Amino acid sequence: MNNPEILENKRLSPAIRYLLLSFYFIFIGFCAAGIWLKWDDINRTNNQYSSHIYEEGFDAVTVTVPLPRKVRKENFLDRLAQRTSPKPALVIQPERHQDTDQTWQKFAASRVIVPAGNVKVILVIDDLGIVKNTTQQMIDMDAPLTLSFLPYASDISSQVNDAYAKGHDILVHIPMEPKGKADPGPHALLSSTSPRVQMDSIHYNLGQFSNYIGINNHMGSLFTEDEVAVDRLLKVVKEKGLLVLDSKTTSGSLLEQMAAENNIPVTNRDIFLDNEQDINYIMGQLKALENVAKRQGTALAIGHPYPQTVAALKLWIPTLAAKGITIVPISQTIKDKYSNRLLASK
Repeated sequence: MNNPEILENKRLSPAIRYLLLSFYFIFIGFCAAGIWLKWDDINRTNNQYSSHIYEEGFDAVTVTVPLPRKVRKENFLDRLAQRTSPKPALVIQPERHQDTDQTWQKFAASRVIVPAGNVKVILVIDDLGIVKNTTQQMIDMDAPLTLSFLPYASDISSQVNDAYAKGHDILVHIPMEPKGKADPGPHALLSSTSPRVQMDSIHYNLGQFSNYIGINNHMGSLFTEDEVAVDRLLKVVKEKGLLVLDSKTTSGSLLEQMAAENNIPVTNRDIFLDNEQDINYIMGQLKALENVAKRQGTALAIGHPYPQTVAALKLWIPTLAAKGITIVPISQTIKDKYSNRLLASK
């Protein structure tokens, strides 16, 4: 005669086996998902970075920079993988002026006292952050410069914070699509891409460092002539309370005109200092800048972190006091420009 207890165990055995088998497959499934997730995360991270050869005025400086992710709909596992690799937090230094709502005024450099009768010049140095040595020399320059940093440069936030701490105005030098075959670099604003991709690039470029007061264009002779694309950029600029410097890489640029139409503080470039990397040529361009300033009262020049430009500025800056010329940050001339407009409208 069969023992009832043995029969009960036999009846439970299949259920236990199925339960154990289920746990086994669930465990294997989690292991497989974890391995796949980690592999996907590694591959995606590797795909995010690539070497970019920066050639505008330098001898083919190769830098490793972050590239945009492929545009595709992300599933749950993609989003989960992203959460395992958080972005480093930006270090935002204290506002210089807390009595204003406009970002460009909050982080504007301190006002420079201009002696009566002096004319003003603004020196904007573009393309900063890639070549660390000359970038640092510009940051250490004994003058209130306006420094424009490429957002894809490595170690960019610490360089910008150093420049900000030393009293300079900071701009984001946003890469934009040029005419011809020149490469503006990663995350460039391209008029041929979709609105979503353009917006992603805009927010990427404006999110790499802090304490800046505005933007200007890196290349962009094609992009700045595209009315729809420029309007898309300027809506973000206005929302963030920034100013605009139109570098005028093309006579057909719409940046200045459209910024003014949208009541965004804006100015443009008068002189390029160093289209030729030769000290004598650059000194000649600085003389041209002086003449424009004496004629207009204010003049703006754009230069780059070339050794020849550094050398020329170190020769030129000590001569300015005797010439009745004062270097001021771009924010100061923008404030004066818009203050005068407000007074005239009353």
